[in-house]
Amino acid sequence: MNSRRLILYLILNVMVSALATFTVLWLWDRAHPATARVVNVTPPLLAASAAPAAAPTDAPPPALPATPTLTVYTVQSGDTLGSIAEQFDVSVEDLMAANGLTDPDVLSVGQTLVIPVEGFAPATATAAALPTNVVEPPRPTATRDSTAPLPQLIIREVKFPGLLSEETLVIANLGGPVDLAGWTLRDEAGTLYTFPSLTLFEGGAVSLHTASGEDSVIDLYWGQAAVVWASGKTALLSDPDGNLHARFTVP
Repeated sequence: MNSRRLILYLILNVMVSALATFTVLWLWDRAHPATARVVNVTPPLLAASAAPAAAPTDAPPPALPATPTLTVYTVQSGDTLGSIAEQFDVSVEDLMAANGLTDPDVLSVGQTLVIPVEGFAPATATAAALPTNVVEPPRPTATRDSTAPLPQLIIREVKFPGLLSEETLVIANLGGPVDLAGWTLRDEAGTLYTFPSLTLFEGGAVSLHTASGEDSVIDLYWGQAAVVWASGKTALLSDPDGNLHARFTVP
């Protein structure tokens, strides 16, 4: 019996010792967890893609902004600053400033005007400064707007009747624009003047001088060698179809 008890005692001691050892080791592991060492390794392909791309040394330089091309317009018979400004969608003031004009009513047929388009610098508005790539647009064909008011021409006055060098008849338009080509002015004796192509806009006026001279957009010359108008004489203005539009008796 004593031997048997001794054996059981030894076995029990071994089991208790093993359990104690296991418990101590388990508690140690809980208090000191293993630290894993992490190493960041970047694959060569990713490293290459992450590096900034070097700019090629043979890349073409950036394009410079294009220099604006000036537009030059040649004044035609019948043109006014107002009609030219409206045609190119600019103001009369900008048009005068670009060409150094002081009087909006003074233009000559064949005169060259610089059109102040976007990007235009007024300092370049001189004949010497015009670039070689100046373009002159074709004059657009006038078409009548069906919504525009009808022309209403009147003979406003006759200036200095009886004095050939100064005698002038003034025609004004109170309505819509009209091309005077083919219109006629005559006196009761049948002395006749036929107008050239000239657009007269609303509020515009043109002076017909009895004597000779060079036509412009606001002055026309009849080329008569003697006076036409005198007190009591009547002027008659008709369209190309012969319809009478205005009658004026010199006071």
